[in-house]
Amino acid sequence: MSAYLVVDLDINNPKAIDDYRSKALPLVAKAGGRLIALDDTPVELENWQATNMLIIEFPDMDAIRGLFASSEYAPLARQRQAAAGSRIIALRGV
Repeated sequence: MSAYLVVDLDINNPKAIDDYRSKALPLVAKAGGRLIALDDTPVELENWQATNMLIIEFPDMDAIRGLFASSEYAPLARQRQAAAGSRIIALRGV
């Protein structure tokens, strides 16, 4: 069953986030992930104020857990955390 990673970023260093994405997206693909939405101006509905959101589809939750636990991704996670405040959740698909 597919799983989805939903990321909401408050970017304070756009250049660092661009660099992060250029390095992270190949790791996402290696883990079986596929970027399906990226929007820097999402439409705000019912009190969710977001500035930069993305959704990534993965084959399953284990693929998401594996990416986040990987030694390859760890330095990139720190780079993202330094460049943006982030809220990240994983959802099971239907």
